[in-house]
Amino acid sequence: MLNLTVKPGEYFMIGDEIKVAFVGGTANNAKILIDAPRKYNIVRGKVLERAAADRGEKMSGKHEFYPEVPIPAEKLKRMIGKQKHQKEIR
Repeated sequence: MLNLTVKPGEYFMIGDEIKVAFVGGTANNAKILIDAPRKYNIVRGKVLERAAADRGEKMSGKHEFYPEVPIPAEKLKRMIGKQKHQKEIR
């Protein structure tokens, strides 16, 4: 699982279609926006846990996560270069 630290106004992309933006919050809450095509089913963890409990199932911590697709070295270098260039511009 990827762990990110972001500031309000920053965002990250999941693939080419899903944008997740952190827009603020408090010490106990984070406010995020998810921009994704309707074909993706986005469900809160609490909803999944409640549905499992209603069915009499126990959440085992085993979720259906998809394996991370490796990024080719050349593409990764270009991405890092772009980020460095954007940082220099600011």
